[in-house]
Amino acid sequence: MPEFLQEIVASPLFGLLLFDLAIVWPLWRILRRAGLSPWWALLALIPFGLVPVIGVLAHSRWPVLPVRAKPAVKARRSV
Repeated sequence: MPEFLQEIVASPLFGLLLFDLAIVWPLWRILRRAGLSPWWALLALIPFGLVPVIGVLAHSRWPVLPVRAKPAVKARRSV
């Protein structure tokens, strides 16, 4: 194995790159399936960038899901 390749694999940045890819790729797929822009997944590459992504996933309406019907209001009895 060439010496420069051994240095790259032994570098902590290589592990960080693998970890980032392991986070971004599934997040990209989740956002796409939810009907949201998958470009939000790239925010996971910066420190604390995953926090707004989780907020968007948790608090926005997912265009893929059908709209819920409002429950019927029961008539109240007068006493």
